[in-house]
Amino acid sequence: MSKLEIIPLGGIGEFGMNCMGIRYADEMIIIDAGMGFPEETPYGVDISIPNFDFLEEYRDDLTAIILTHGHEDHIGALAYILKKFNLPVYSSRFTLALTEKRLGEFNMLDDVLLHRVSAGDRIKLGHFEVEFIHASHSLVECFSLAIHTPVGTIIHTGDYKIDDTPVIGKPYDLKTLSRIGDEGVLALLCDSTNATVPGRTPSEMAVIPAFEEIFEQTEGRLFIATFSSSMHRLQIVFDIAHQFGRKVCVIGRSMIKNVKIAEEQGLLKIPHGTMVDLGASRALDDDEICYLVTGSQGEMRAALWNMATSTFKGMEIEKGDTVVLSARIIPGNEKGISRMIGHLYKRGANIIEEKRRLVHVSGHASQGDIQIMVETSRPKFVIPIHGEYRMLFRQKEFIKNHVAGYADEDIILIENGNVLEIDQYAAKVVEKRELFKTFIDEESMEEIEYDIVRERKKLAYGGAISLVVTVSKRTREIVGEPQITLNGVAGLELVDHFGADARKAITNAVNDMKPEQIADTKVFKENLRIHLKRFVQKELSSKPVIVTTVVEV
Repeated sequence: MSKLEIIPLGGIGEFGMNCMGIRYADEMIIIDAGMGFPEETPYGVDISIPNFDFLEEYRDDLTAIILTHGHEDHIGALAYILKKFNLPVYSSRFTLALTEKRLGEFNMLDDVLLHRVSAGDRIKLGHFEVEFIHASHSLVECFSLAIHTPVGTIIHTGDYKIDDTPVIGKPYDLKTLSRIGDEGVLALLCDSTNATVPGRTPSEMAVIPAFEEIFEQTEGRLFIATFSSSMHRLQIVFDIAHQFGRKVCVIGRSMIKNVKIAEEQGLLKIPHGTMVDLGASRALDDDEICYLVTGSQGEMRAALWNMATSTFKGMEIEKGDTVVLSARIIPGNEKGISRMIGHLYKRGANIIEEKRRLVHVSGHASQGDIQIMVETSRPKFVIPIHGEYRMLFRQKEFIKNHVAGYADEDIILIENGNVLEIDQYAAKVVEKRELFKTFIDEESMEEIEYDIVRERKKLAYGGAISLVVTVSKRTREIVGEPQITLNGVAGLELVDHFGADARKAITNAVNDMKPEQIADTKVFKENLRIHLKRFVQKELSSKPVIVTTVVEV
């Protein structure tokens, strides 16, 4: 019997880019295809996705893509993987609607086979039978997956928390999870995002009292910024606004899109007459309007940032406005949010964030939820996923110390690019691949090669030198002095006559070259670059990008 292989392409040891391959014999399914927000943003990169070229060697094995839910860190890279591999996609009704909007932007809708599934459904995909378990999260119509294989059953939790009283939909389906646990679970792939947080994650209902107080106490205009996908939060805002006699104006492209989709599908129930457009909102008194806006993470293109910096057409934050940041800070966004808050304060706004009031609860499982998940499913092996490495490690430590029956060897830590082989007897990483990210320019939505980003980093840290050498076509000898231009190169102030010395060094290097080394322009340019590189490193201890040009006269 073949062993099962679990191969993460993203989402392990990082936030975002969630993507997992599960392979048995000659068949592989892909769980999620998400995007992330890389640290390389200052180098012109807005989005990162997994490097799907890795899957080329498995092209003939690929069977389907299954989406656990509709957050961008789980579906944002779908178009890019489907460009390379024409695979059917399975997801819930709401996730499918979000997916269709995204694929429509790439003009790919006619080329992709999309299948709608519901909680409780089971689909057969070759050796795999996938059972969809209703999961509670900050989004709606989310799944955990029970993947039945010839080796055993794998449970992939997706993003989840054990919410007993969600605002929209049913609680997490522990009954089905327990039944699958009774049947036997080989491995649990478990969300680690909140593995460092003690206790249970509060229900989405927990924010209602704070929002009621805010609506009751606020006399001026009210702006609420949250994730556009936080459907439970949006429902709460609409309900409480109606309760306190305020209209709601939705601002921000993604917010407008998601509200429309959720309302059309009957998932978001907006009280009649509560929602108004931007034009109608301007005619209302300050205490009669609530704006539901994008930009909780300080994104410079989002509505709240533009209102805070007077770049939003026809609307800006004013003295007396109250701004509620109803979202957690995604790691890496701290500086952007801090700058935005500074702009809001300058404009005289009152700011309420989760540190001051309970205006946000997480959608991810804390330690108490993880314990419920493990004790209900009772897997032989636990494999922490989704989160930075410290979170994966903390989940392992928590389970070892708080859930009976689990020792160190039963909880397996993996990384992106690992090939984990698993059967009833053992789980072992048998191969480690180095996976580079693929970067996306958000304006053009085109891929940026890794080498280009690496070159931009070099330019940022080391600066650039342009070297132009003129050579006689007839004699192949250097004509005049080399021209050297430096931009952003550190250390020049410490070295006298650097330019003159560099020109002399290049002239001497050319004079020492053989005619055939100069005759081949490509070889000549590379030799010039190497000589100048060595000279710069010796004199300045710097590593700038060097661009060489040869002019023939």
